[in-house]
Amino acid sequence: MSVLAAFTVTSDDFLLAWTLERVPEMRIEIERVAVEDESVTPYFWASGEDFEGFEAALDDDPTIEGSVTLEDHGDQRLYQVTWKRNARGIVYAVSEVDATILQATSDGTDWSVELLFPDDGAVSAFQDYAATHDLSFELRWLHDSAHPEAFGQYEVTDEQREALVTAYRQGYFSVPGEVSLGELADELDISKNAASARLHRGYANLVENTLIHDE
Repeated sequence: MSVLAAFTVTSDDFLLAWTLERVPEMRIEIERVAVEDESVTPYFWASGEDFEGFEAALDDDPTIEGSVTLEDHGDQRLYQVTWKRNARGIVYAVSEVDATILQATSDGTDWSVELLFPDDGAVSAFQDYAATHDLSFELRWLHDSAHPEAFGQYEVTDEQREALVTAYRQGYFSVPGEVSLGELADELDISKNAASARLHRGYANLVENTLIHDE
């Protein structure tokens, strides 16, 4: 049975430590992390009021080879970063045991990370890897997943799920719609652009992992 776990990880052992030290007021949410042949490529959303300072920090970050802005929704932007660093971080441990990062958000100092492990053996292998490479993390909770398909297969984050479920219950998807995007955003207590971005990312994950997953 798959296992869900939540950790607190320092930026030094996860991602973007140098950048976040310079712009700690920016909030980062990992969309996904691709690890291939020792190369780490994070895709993440950034929100806050200092995008100019944040992008300048990314340009100067010695661990980053380059960054690209993929989407801009005003108060939230999606970035792709090419990693330069070869050090073994938590993301390498995640890749090594075939775990999935469900959600990862930064408060400027530490990361709150939720992972889905394929089984108990993967959890043990993850712990061994972290110990061998002197990586530190604080385990917040760990339990079996009764419905792993809702996370590992569909890859819908908690925030995306909240937006989709709220939209459904409020009648946003009805024809004609019972609430506007602005009203839905108010219900979620986020901006209109952020609500639109969460819905679109949630749609994409659901379609990719249900309708075209078998293809």
